[in-house]
Amino acid sequence: MSRRIESLNIELLYIFIKVSDLKSINKSSEVLALTQPAISKKIMKLEDYFDIKLFERSSKGMTLTIEGEKFYIQAKKVIDTFQDLKEFSSDDFGDLNIGTLDSVSSAVYPDFFVDNMTNFHKVIITNKINELIQLFNQNKLDVLLMDSSFSKELNNYFYETKLLEEPYILVHSKNNKLVSDVKGLSSISLTEIQRLNFILYPKYCPIHQNILRIYRQTGLKIPKIIEIDYGESTVSLVGNSDYVTILPESLAVNKVTQDSNLAMKQLDTTFIRSISLFTKNKENLDFINRKLAVSNDQAESKSIPY
Repeated sequence: MSRRIESLNIELLYIFIKVSDLKSINKSSEVLALTQPAISKKIMKLEDYFDIKLFERSSKGMTLTIEGEKFYIQAKKVIDTFQDLKEFSSDDFGDLNIGTLDSVSSAVYPDFFVDNMTNFHKVIITNKINELIQLFNQNKLDVLLMDSSFSKELNNYFYETKLLEEPYILVHSKNNKLVSDVKGLSSISLTEIQRLNFILYPKYCPIHQNILRIYRQTGLKIPKIIEIDYGESTVSLVGNSDYVTILPESLAVNKVTQDSNLAMKQLDTTFIRSISLFTKNKENLDFINRKLAVSNDQAESKSIPY
């Protein structure tokens, strides 16, 4: 049977690797954002193309055949080589697509994004972390800046470097009566903030997700949370009511500095945020990491009085 090389798409190898690693079409469907029938069809296409049986299918999942195990080793080599070739000439931002959380671009690396927004092929800034993860998994983003704790949601083919850690901060009105009796404390605990009323971004926000996760782990009752999809509305309401919100330290300092009605209090050490840089290519990791460091150094030098 004659085969034409153009009939083989690199996507088929990505799908094959993911199904092999997860041993499940169902789990792979969630990660790859493809339907189960679509994945099955692509696996069958790959098997037909090479005229081999890659998996043993059973109620327990997908298990590689002996031929499948050999194919897996070669497929990983092909994908690694493809990733190297894909970014071989990436000496600048021109061909790169970057995604970031709004809190990272606005408060952690504002100068980097201001200076380079037009240099990237595409820039996506959002608080919808699941959207960023999906685009990265679909190879529609080359670079991703987000909370490190969400790395488990990414495909296997990525590089990561942790950029910083910062605490979450409780932001409240200076006149908030519910916080007034703990003003003398340097921090506020999970138990103490249970009685407070929160305004947060919806559940797609990593801050919201982390708060829910921590309360579930400790077995404590989750505080009352009002969801608002706009950051400025959240800050305005907090500054003029007994509602509170939780923000990463960099963003909290930014907001409190700009609004004289606001104050902040540190949460206990359970609420620590870690930010990572993720890329599909080692060269891109080093390149963007270096650019971020240079941008931060320049920003710090501007703030030094002479």
